[in-house]
Amino acid sequence: MPLMRLNCNEIKEGISFSAPVFFEDSTNMFLAANHPVKHYHLVAIERWKIPFLMTSGHRNKEVIVDLEPVEEVVELDEFEEIGEA
Repeated sequence: MPLMRLNCNEIKEGISFSAPVFFEDSTNMFLAANHPVKHYHLVAIERWKIPFLMTSGHRNKEVIVDLEPVEEVVELDEFEEIGEA
């Protein structure tokens, strides 16, 4: 399957692709298949001034994840000693 160009201006955090995404040399992998783009990927694209990436896959549908509130963490005043193993 032929590789297509992905304009880096269109790469957003959270999107993923059905096939690996490669740098413009079409040899070195930038992102594995089905792995979402993270903030550090966007930082690398900007820092390295990458104009486009390559993939033979398609953009996967975005999945919105609802996060549940986190319970408050209670700090312990003392540690319980345990016996030697």
